[in-house]
Amino acid sequence: MSILLVPALLLACSPKRDFTSQTIFSDLVKDSFELYIDLPPGFKQSKEYSIALYMDANLKMGKELREQIKLPVYQQNLENVIFVGIGHIGNYRVLRRRDFIPPVVEDGDTTINSDENFGHADVFYSFLSQELIPLLEQQFNTNKRYTIIGHSFGGLFSFYCLLNQPAIFTNYVALSPSLWANYRNYFEQEKLFYLQNKKITGNLYHSCGTMEWINKVLYSSRDMRDSINSRNYRNLRYTYQEHQGKNHNGVVPVSLEYVLANLPF
Repeated sequence: MSILLVPALLLACSPKRDFTSQTIFSDLVKDSFELYIDLPPGFKQSKEYSIALYMDANLKMGKELREQIKLPVYQQNLENVIFVGIGHIGNYRVLRRRDFIPPVVEDGDTTINSDENFGHADVFYSFLSQELIPLLEQQFNTNKRYTIIGHSFGGLFSFYCLLNQPAIFTNYVALSPSLWANYRNYFEQEKLFYLQNKKITGNLYHSCGTMEWINKVLYSSRDMRDSINSRNYRNLRYTYQEHQGKNHNGVVPVSLEYVLANLPF
């Protein structure tokens, strides 16, 4: 996979955040993605930065995030953070199900989905861990702190990342996660993980809206909240929020306000 991550022009110091988008190709996924890179004010090539990856960069979630990180109120918390967004090219409704929904686990074994456009989060995770992150580490001086941010199916993918060991992420952000997918199979995955591992190191932020009962997000989120709280995972700092009166898309702005102000990037 060949990719030029940042034009030289953007490597200079800037009084405000700059971002650029390019098309990249993954040998593992065998597909192209839009990549958005947003540098903090005063970016210096020699300085160490953490990296925040976010899904759906070219949809509403990504646009909302890019607007919010420009606000002065967050600058102190984000001054050492490079945001990298990943967007699908083509029919995102199909491609999000391909890349963000995990393979099914049955009787302790992973069932590889025969549908090439559904349930291949494991391949997308490999793209992040084996292709994209190494390239980012070549381009930037990173401190090895990585954050994953997702909404809806992207939020489900954030939860999926939580179960991958050894962990590559420090922070996991799941906004209105689609934990109901595949007949709530993620609950089986988390149960199996807990039986084998009693430790997750990192910060998990999980939110939903009280109006999300029709789309199954509210009740599945409450069940996952109860499950995680009962596990008492060592070294996991878990924050759960229900936003009053918010629907699926309305959760995004208010959740990002909390995340960008409080998450230890």
